[in-house]
Amino acid sequence: MNLPELTQVTVEIIVDNFIDVFEVSRPGKVERATVGRLKMPLLAAHGLAYAITLTNGDQTTRLLMDTANTPAALFHNLGALEKSPDDFDALFLSHGHPDHYAGLGEVLARRSRPLPVYVHPDSFLPKLLITPQGRVGPWTLEKDSLTAAGAQLRENTGPTLIAGQALLTGAIEAVTDYETPLPGPKRIVAGLEERDPFTDEQALVAKVAGQGLVVVSACSHPGIVNIVKYAQKLTGVNQIAAVVGGFHLTAGGPTLIANTIEGLRQINPGLIVAGHCTGFKALTQLAAAFPDTFMVSCVGTKVIVG
Repeated sequence: MNLPELTQVTVEIIVDNFIDVFEVSRPGKVERATVGRLKMPLLAAHGLAYAITLTNGDQTTRLLMDTANTPAALFHNLGALEKSPDDFDALFLSHGHPDHYAGLGEVLARRSRPLPVYVHPDSFLPKLLITPQGRVGPWTLEKDSLTAAGAQLRENTGPTLIAGQALLTGAIEAVTDYETPLPGPKRIVAGLEERDPFTDEQALVAKVAGQGLVVVSACSHPGIVNIVKYAQKLTGVNQIAAVVGGFHLTAGGPTLIANTIEGLRQINPGLIVAGHCTGFKALTQLAAAFPDTFMVSCVGTKVIVG
């Protein structure tokens, strides 16, 4: 699939699990928020929300990816960063877990106009989690309530252009033998509980002129190496300028971490920015393996390519 060559892509971290005011910046590439200059302190919270700006010459498209685990964290940080729900031209959900969609209803309620919402239809299936402490859930993203609140639903199962500027992957094609769904997440299909294969999870892929692809993931349940390789296959572009997102590695154990690091080393991204569900052990090993290209994702950070 041919993608427009963008002038610049910026991913701004609105909600993530981490904030550290002492994390260094790389001017022009990774810029941290100067907390003392903001109108309010930023909040870290389990969940994810990214503001993504796609610049194509004099055309600018603003996307909201995911809406955190609570409207409170989302709207506090939007206010601190002086952003409004009306700023965004479209929204897409990475998958059907509530730490990624819980703020969506409030986003729609605070808009002054309807909002295109891109989502894989399997995101509407009930989801639950089996943990050492017991069952959690089920949770259900209600399709009818979103439509009633002003969502213009754009359901996709396969690759599709969003706002004509970037690619949503649709369901991820698995090619590695070490990235397999964890046993804890479940979904309910036709009343029956089954292991969740995360057919609903998708990533954003944008192409920046002269620099290659920017791949923005969320939890990467299908595997971050699978996701990047699928982006390369869909676009025919091998150069990876940046990989941003949660990688969901520590929960998978040391072998998964080691294999993923080797897979990323072979891909050789220009920049790796990871946070959210990646896990502390995996983050420390990524930092050690990629001392020149890895940075931890913190609330208020801007990742700039182009």
